[in-house]
Amino acid sequence: MRVTALRLQGSVVNAPSLRGYLPVYAAAAEGDALLKHGAVQLGVGKVAAAVSLCQRLAKARPAGVLLFGVAGAYPARHRSNSKLQVGEVVVVERDGFGDEGVGVADGFLSMSALSLGPRDRVAMGPFGLDALASRTAVRVLEVEVVSATTVSTCSGSEALSAALAMRTEAAIETMEGAAVAYVCAMLSVPLLHVRAISNYCGERSRGEWDLRRACAAVQDAVLRLLG
Repeated sequence: MRVTALRLQGSVVNAPSLRGYLPVYAAAAEGDALLKHGAVQLGVGKVAAAVSLCQRLAKARPAGVLLFGVAGAYPARHRSNSKLQVGEVVVVERDGFGDEGVGVADGFLSMSALSLGPRDRVAMGPFGLDALASRTAVRVLEVEVVSATTVSTCSGSEALSAALAMRTEAAIETMEGAAVAYVCAMLSVPLLHVRAISNYCGERSRGEWDLRRACAAVQDAVLRLLG
């Protein structure tokens, strides 16, 4: 990956050139404003995102994929060390499939616990989540690095939010992240994953929702990364 210098708040920061990276997002509100910058909508959810990305990568192989969008953050009452604020931008370093498995009387059995495949976590590596781009994006954007979990059913109740936060040890949840990371890992395409916090997980009336602010924040971050 070619490295260039970006000037940020009076100082020069080494940043990866994301020239050739394909910016992708899930819902229209998250990224339609960046269509003129080459952003591509994949669709919401693991299946839509994975299928759309596979179709896209079959036609042309980009230098990498830049996945961006909004996310829910687990609140401090469910994750004691949570400090994320609504509107804050983060870079994802680890992701996983949070609700693929079997719900049992005393908890949850994941895919790996069921010996059905090591798909609970997708970590940074030479492909999949791009370690170099992620570290440099953190410096350029001056943001936190977090772990995420990807779900089909978002946690709109206190019980589900608390259970997912405890089981996955993630800071945020999305509906596409691990699926996109899995596709990129399987096809040897680097991935940079950037999100902005739109709400807190759990009871929706306590979520402090600000979707517009989060979308604006993540879009600004993408434009800065794309230069």
